Amino acid sequence: MPITENDWVKIDYTARLKENSKVFDTTMEDVARSERIFDEKRTYKPLLCRVGDEKFLIPGLARSLVGLELNSPQTFEIVAIDAYGERDSKKIEMVPTKRLRKANLDPRVGNRVQLAGRSGTIIWVGGGRSRIDFNHPLAGKDLIFDVTVVEHLEEEDQIRKEIISRRFPGINMDEITIEVSEDPDTISVSLPNYLIFMEGLAIAKYSLATELRDFLNFKVVKFIDLFDYQETAPTDEEPDTQEKGEEKEEGDSSPEQEIS
Repeated sequence: MPITENDWVKIDYTARLKENSKVFDTTMEDVARSERIFDEKRTYKPLLCRVGDEKFLIPGLARSLVGLELNSPQTFEIVAIDAYGERDSKKIEMVPTKRLRKANLDPRVGNRVQLAGRSGTIIWVGGGRSRIDFNHPLAGKDLIFDVTVVEHLEEEDQIRKEIISRRFPGINMDEITIEVSEDPDTISVSLPNYLIFMEGLAIAKYSLATELRDFLNFKVVKFIDLFDYQETAPTDEEPDTQEKGEEKEEGDSSPEQEIS
């Protein structure tokens, strides 16, 4: 059955520049390694998305998924305007180099920097000033995507779990408890305690709450951090510390015996 708009799916893809066929992104670890773009900090797995929704994919690719069949590989050419947009000369700005240093940023050509909430690339440094290109690195580029829909999600519970997993990559979903109440439309997400050490946890929670509201219409999202201190109940039997087949001799003053 063809995929339709607003269906929830998981896709595998490999993305290339049209101009030279260079691979710059993929969901598959073997491809990343063979193309020498492997990132050990990244989890390689199929990408969750809602068909036609540009919150998950670039516009051209989001629309291209409509009508695809499950496990049927397809190749799409996405022109720049439907990918990361055309390059805009107004997004190239000159700033004082001391401003970068004051923000603890390294003013060297080629460095990516975050300044005033925007990401950019330093393209020139000199005379106490730095030129920063705030265009997306792929702006103005036509792209090629090899795409396969590997899973079609239809159960509400499965969709919820995938949306949550997306914000906590690598976590075992068996460690997360989800409870749904209809009055009001509330979802409670219980998280294992080790996640308190996760970098960017507050942002992940905020983003997840927003997605559960926007995509699944929940009015209230609750997060519960679980600290399970249950202890194993003691047994009446004393542990046998002897080797099998070994008998304790009378008068044996082993550490297990009390000596008076």
